[in-house]
Amino acid sequence: MALIASLGGLALALIVVGVVSGTVLRHVVQILPVPLALALVSRRPAIGAYAALPIFVFWLLIVSLIWLFLAGLSTIANGHYTPAEVISTVVMALCCAHGIRRAIPAGRPATLASRLMTFMVFAALQLAAMWISFSPSIANR
Repeated sequence: MALIASLGGLALALIVVGVVSGTVLRHVVQILPVPLALALVSRRPAIGAYAALPIFVFWLLIVSLIWLFLAGLSTIANGHYTPAEVISTVVMALCCAHGIRRAIPAGRPATLASRLMTFMVFAALQLAAMWISFSPSIANR
């Protein structure tokens, strides 16, 4: 249940960012791996935990880059961030940190090979979703 709540909170915070920034389609594409992870968490919790884990790690990294930019320490995640977007990053970070903390022990019943394979597949899915979300056909809508 904690993983479902963390994934749901993360997705909701990203949709809020999309609404505030006028980039809803981009953010919907970015969270496409989340429903897949939710389905796995619901059906096979041990495997689902390691489907959710790379999603949480990815978004925690993105949020950290945004915060480093806002603190003037990095230019990687540059841009203009409204107060609503900054608050959303806090929600995202909390959901990710909680999700990571709960995913690791929840996945232990699965074999190491299945955990690693699931992690790698969902890491690739999340990276692909982010990449696609910045394609001109998505970004210009």
